Amino acid sequence: MRRTGRLLLAWVALGLLAALVVTNAVFLALLQTGGPLIGLVLYVVLLWRWRQRDYRAAVVGGLAGLAVHVVEVIITGWSAYPALVALNLILPAVLALVAWLAGQRAPQGDGNK
Repeated sequence: MRRTGRLLLAWVALGLLAALVVTNAVFLALLQTGGPLIGLVLYVVLLWRWRQRDYRAAVVGGLAGLAVHVVEVIITGWSAYPALVALNLILPAVLALVAWLAGQRAPQGDGNK
């Protein structure tokens, strides 16, 4: 059951990362600014790090993405694309939680890998 739960969390996190990549790619196409490009690069790197089972990187990336978008909404308000802004607020928060849970369930190695 533990392995199954960890595998399920890994698939959920991969789906969240893929959704964030798509969301930021759409935002980049619509806005053509640097912000979505930074998010796109961040989430692509997190996808790559996830293959190495680096759960902490996904937790930090999710929290950073959430913080950036909360500050953006506070300072500039909702954009012309509220659904994309909502996704950029919700998905990173869920990603941070799922990655943290996956990291808690991961077997502890010796740290030398």
